[in-house]
Amino acid sequence: MKLTKYFALLLCGGLVTACSEDYFNETSSTSLSSEQAEQAAKENPEQVLASQLKGCYTHWNHMAGVNSTDINGHMCRGMGGIMMLSDVMSNDVSLALGSGDPWRFDHALDYGAEQYNRPYWPWSLFYTIIKDANTVINIVDETGDMAAETKHLVGQAYAFRGISYAYLAQFYQRTYKNDYNNGGKLSTELPCVPIRLSSKEEGSVEGRATVEQVYAQVEKDLLKAIDYLDGYARTSKSEIDQQVAQGLLSRVYLVMNKWPEAAQMAHAARQGYAINDLQKAASWNYQDSSNGEVLWAYIPTSSTTMMYASWASWHSTDGPGYGGYAVGAFQLIDAALYNSIPATDVRKQLFVAPGEAIDLGSKGSIPDYANLKFDFVSQWLGNVVYMRASELMLTEIEAEFMSGNTGAAQTLLAEFMANRDPQWTAPGVLTQDYIYNQRRIELWGEGFGLFDCLRLHKALNRSYEGTNEPKSSQIDMPADDYSWIFQVPLSEINNNSSISKEDQNPLNGNAWTGK
Repeated sequence: MKLTKYFALLLCGGLVTACSEDYFNETSSTSLSSEQAEQAAKENPEQVLASQLKGCYTHWNHMAGVNSTDINGHMCRGMGGIMMLSDVMSNDVSLALGSGDPWRFDHALDYGAEQYNRPYWPWSLFYTIIKDANTVINIVDETGDMAAETKHLVGQAYAFRGISYAYLAQFYQRTYKNDYNNGGKLSTELPCVPIRLSSKEEGSVEGRATVEQVYAQVEKDLLKAIDYLDGYARTSKSEIDQQVAQGLLSRVYLVMNKWPEAAQMAHAARQGYAINDLQKAASWNYQDSSNGEVLWAYIPTSSTTMMYASWASWHSTDGPGYGGYAVGAFQLIDAALYNSIPATDVRKQLFVAPGEAIDLGSKGSIPDYANLKFDFVSQWLGNVVYMRASELMLTEIEAEFMSGNTGAAQTLLAEFMANRDPQWTAPGVLTQDYIYNQRRIELWGEGFGLFDCLRLHKALNRSYEGTNEPKSSQIDMPADDYSWIFQVPLSEINNNSSISKEDQNPLNGNAWTGK
């Protein structure tokens, strides 16, 4: 009853601000036909490009994938929502409300069928961003000399397009490297998602391009973004610059198991960004983009904050949102993961210890295992951090190790852990799983859970002895089950003559059964 009551109150109160006229006026991009855009670009190319590029940022930060008058509209908001979805589908997060939580179906890997809202959301979000990016790319002649400002704007569009295809590939087909039952196909031969390019480019695939084709386009786009963004001095961390593009490509290379390239890109991306020391690691508000670790973030203003649909609403346990005291839909760290953190590691302070629930007086309490990473910021102005140096350093460590450069990996790991646990000692034998566990601890709640599970073939395990998962959601799932993968949305099958029912992903099971 409490949950239902507060959902109603939040929806009524939150939508007034989240969907106000000022909000749309400030964040929407200029809408032009392709002919209008081309003509305007001849007269003032940089102004037109900047206006069109704004659409990429608007949708990346804000777009609701489903009807905003429904609770889903407060869950499915921009990349921040995608990050939340990733974490609740992984082993990292336990939901305090169990089967009463709004994320319960995602948490159970039971929301991927073609007719549901959830598969429609990432598809709609990322293809909208791709369309925005294609508009920018299409109105620029790249065959001749481009002004530096033009290259920088187009470079950001290529970065958005490339990383959007990378996330689509991870949601809608098995990971790039796997040894599962793929129906006789190589993993890279499996059907993935359509490739939609600008009208001036060749290579579009209206049906389901293969995994290999999609990742080739991702790599091509992000390499071009890195090239075009050379020398770009952005005015805010809310923008993509060359180092952010390098960081995005390092994520892709992890999935592709291109280990030397992943290490190279992560190393280049983090230059000039020092990781937090012991004190900052324990006390920093992980919603503060001014921190020296942060490369890229969404920075809302009083006009663009989404209030109850915001990241803070779901993550600030001391705030009045869904994941705070008002509703109590707390997102908790998995007990086994929490127990893996040594008492001397300062990151253990970022979670409520068992038996030490925090009393908030008349507001209730913050329960055991709840996170304390994302302190509530007045007026819902907490930032959404998309990339920081610790992620990149951990990527570099893993990639160096998997490249066979164990010494380099151990040196980097020792540097990293000296800033997390003053009494840390190196493991007797370094493994990829050890590095992965450090990623889980460090990046908890920051959107990497599902994507790491997929690329590393991690099974879902919530029914172990000592779990803090409510009984109703103590679910286990093999790593190769198609329950991890969304089906192509029914609306796409109905409207795209190049994708048929026979092209659809299995709803569940351990084998590829399509064409």
